[in-house]
Amino acid sequence: MSLAESRAPVHAVEPTRAMRSPLMTGLASLPAALRRRVTVHPHTLQESGLHGVADVAICHNMVACLPPASRRSLWPALADAHVAGGVLLVQLPPARLPLHETTHDLPTQRVGQHEYGGRMVTSADENRIRTRFDYWVRGDHGVLREHHETFWMWSASRATVVAELAGSGFVPRSGPPDPTVLTVRLAATHRSRRSGL
Repeated sequence: MSLAESRAPVHAVEPTRAMRSPLMTGLASLPAALRRRVTVHPHTLQESGLHGVADVAICHNMVACLPPASRRSLWPALADAHVAGGVLLVQLPPARLPLHETTHDLPTQRVGQHEYGGRMVTSADENRIRTRFDYWVRGDHGVLREHHETFWMWSASRATVVAELAGSGFVPRSGPPDPTVLTVRLAATHRSRRSGL
């Protein structure tokens, strides 16, 4: 979307090999002119060396997966990567731990002779959220294969995230808050601590 909706260079930061593989596969299917504008960084933003390059940054489906200390260390790196006045969109983590186990069935899809489906189960586990995905493939005679994955998430209220971001120079946009996405702007007076600008 960032490539299609702009003419600017795009930096995709994906330190996880399992997530980077489908990203690279998707990028490989794009026209060469679009691919030339994207650089994939195979490590954390803190290790990327990006300074003053971002007008817009998007943290989609990942902030909740960072332990609190890692989440807090991300904000200064994002400030360093931004130009003053740049915008950051953050998909908010869950505000609190779930009160009870919740199951969500994923949509079932048929591909050829097989049916693909699964479910997501979330529950509290001490100070974390356990998110388990159960995937299955069915044929005419039942389940052919299954796969299970567990991800850990950490809750943080909107107020907590806003306060953490403020410490790195980000200010919330005015207007009614979106329940799932926080939009902030790097203050025009922000100066990069690394570059001294």
